[in-house]
Amino acid sequence: MTNYPIVPGRGLVTKTAKELRLDYLQNLGLGLESVSQIGLQSDDIKNNIESNVGGVEIPVGLVGPLLFNRKEDSEYVHTLVGTLEGALVASMNRGAKCISMSGGFDAHVIHQKMVRTPMFIFNQLSDSIVFKNWIDRNFLVIKKVAESHSNHAVLESILPYVVGKSVHLKFVFTTGDASGQNMTTACTWHSVLWIENEFKKNHAIEIVHCVIEGNGASDKKVSQFSILHGRGIHVIAEAHLREEIIQKVLRTSSDDIVRCFNQSIAMSKIDGMVGYNINVANAIAGIFSATGQDLACIHESSCGVLNVEKTDDGLYLSLNLPSLVIGTIGGGTHLSKQKEALNLMGCYGNGKVNRFAQLIAGFALSLELSTYAAIVSGQFAKAHEKLGRNKPINWLTKSELDGQFLKKVIQDDFISVETHSGLEMDNGILTNLTSRVSKKLIGFVPIKLQTKEAEKELLIKSKALDNEVIKGLHFMASSIDPELADLIFDSRDHLEYVNSHKKEQELYSFITNQGLDLIPKYYGSYTNTPREIHLFVQELLNGDELKVLNSENSTEDWSKERMRNCIQSISEFHKLTKGKEFQTIQQFNAFSSTKLYKKLIALVIQEIEGEKSREDAYKLYDYLNDLKFRPSLPHTVIHNDFNSRNIAIRNCETPCVYDWELAVIGLPHRDVVEFLAFTLAEDFNEVDLMEFCTMHKECFGYEGTLSDWMKGYEYALKEFMVTRLTFYVVGSILMKYEFAPRVFSVSNKMLAIISKFV
Repeated sequence: MTNYPIVPGRGLVTKTAKELRLDYLQNLGLGLESVSQIGLQSDDIKNNIESNVGGVEIPVGLVGPLLFNRKEDSEYVHTLVGTLEGALVASMNRGAKCISMSGGFDAHVIHQKMVRTPMFIFNQLSDSIVFKNWIDRNFLVIKKVAESHSNHAVLESILPYVVGKSVHLKFVFTTGDASGQNMTTACTWHSVLWIENEFKKNHAIEIVHCVIEGNGASDKKVSQFSILHGRGIHVIAEAHLREEIIQKVLRTSSDDIVRCFNQSIAMSKIDGMVGYNINVANAIAGIFSATGQDLACIHESSCGVLNVEKTDDGLYLSLNLPSLVIGTIGGGTHLSKQKEALNLMGCYGNGKVNRFAQLIAGFALSLELSTYAAIVSGQFAKAHEKLGRNKPINWLTKSELDGQFLKKVIQDDFISVETHSGLEMDNGILTNLTSRVSKKLIGFVPIKLQTKEAEKELLIKSKALDNEVIKGLHFMASSIDPELADLIFDSRDHLEYVNSHKKEQELYSFITNQGLDLIPKYYGSYTNTPREIHLFVQELLNGDELKVLNSENSTEDWSKERMRNCIQSISEFHKLTKGKEFQTIQQFNAFSSTKLYKKLIALVIQEIEGEKSREDAYKLYDYLNDLKFRPSLPHTVIHNDFNSRNIAIRNCETPCVYDWELAVIGLPHRDVVEFLAFTLAEDFNEVDLMEFCTMHKECFGYEGTLSDWMKGYEYALKEFMVTRLTFYVVGSILMKYEFAPRVFSVSNKMLAIISKFV
């Protein structure tokens, strides 16, 4: 027989034992380089695990605020959710928003119980009956014995179940703020020892065998007993939803929800479903993993019963969680991060377990509501559509970005190159959306380039295909309104996203060859169409070398001099591209996507706050109609996203413009009005605006009348408001764009002034 291998330090949780185990695995060719990196100290986890070799990370998201109505007052609460399932946190947040805007949720704890069920085996049924009766008579004595071995456990009852020659005793405890599995095991075991000894003294009946658990406690298992009688905490959450909030936030109606709910209940009965819920387990698992709960109890804790009723003004919802096995002390709750998560909820320590249960129920109800509404409205299906082929592609990987590969891209001589592991870059909106629907390497990869003269920090920008951008927008829109998602997809050939994976390379090369100091320094591009690789390398903008960066919410950063410099620089670009043809850039015609923009306008009217803003939003329908008639003015390539989100100011005060993937052929006025809409303070006046308009006319060299030139601004502003601002306002449903209300207000004020001069 082969000798069984012995793992070093088996069971020990010490730094030395851990290192020995890692060496043992390394010698077997089973290295754990990533897993072995862990922030927890051995002393912190010595009672929570054996033979530790490291740790794995689960990303944690923030859910809330959710309005919690307590007896004394109401408060907004939050929770952390650990998950690797995309859209879970977003869905919980949507449900929390709907519940909170409707007045919040209430929750009540019915009881807390923890059960252990030792089993006693006898020779015959009559012995079992005698034993059962003896237990009934001696309950108070057994209770005293059990409770003497814990400061928190209280034995509420013993429920004997006779099964032929065996007797199962359900010990039912309350356990304070701990979940109590270990506590009740110890108390029950000492009771079993006492019972075995005392019963033998008083009866000539043999106890053939006894065990601490005969599988009658449903520990970490689902059972009808736990649902009916309780194991853990039984908590109920409820909420009243208003119809207008249901339609505004969930994009469905109470009638549709109730209609589908009643029919699905029937099918669940046919299937013999235990309880009835949509996906309580997702909320339970996420909160359990963040707060140090026993993950093996997710199964039983996720048994839930969702109830939905139609009311005069909306819906009534309730969610029963009859077997929520949780604790605010003990287990993994003492670890620093798990403790922080509980403190965030106001649930760490003694006296907090009922609150913890109530909040879990409220957040689980939020997820139930959001997910079911998404199913009913079609959003769930839209969010999971692939919208394209799945044939395998040999995509670029980060490990390929070595010197040999980059010599195909960068024309400069260099000695070595490495990825900049110490720097994490924030990707743009489109890249973040696209990453939800594609597994390929897209976005920013910072690198360090060593030349003979110096080390340079550069940035690789790997582009998603334009159809992948559409998929990302479709994914986002599906969480807002399924019809919007379909309209984006149907309009894809007419939107500014066409060729978004190619435009920047062509424009960066053009601008560099023209010697125009307008963009980050460009080092070259690389395309491999079969592998879907479209990337280029540019200067990595260094905050120490910039006076202004990411200033979309900071109009105070924009002096008149800086604004004039930007308008002059973009005008130079416009003049260079006037009359030139580009392979990847097409003319943009908003009127080709009328149905899409009408839908966006309708959503803006529904979402925007303030009576004046809503009145202005209704005018967008007229502006869309006005876009049929484009003024007879020069057309150029325009950046089409020319705002303070994409413009930096260097220390020498020259502008540096990036993110050109939305460039189209259009009126040069379009870039100027968008820039001014972002950089003008809300209290700007007519003189300020006209100064920039006349300056732009002079910089561009337009020789016609000012009135004709102003028609370009009027048209461009309407186009900007209809096609881009609507996206920002509607997108704020999912991701708050702080600048959107201000830019909308400034744009309307600009339009009112410009119209005087047309």
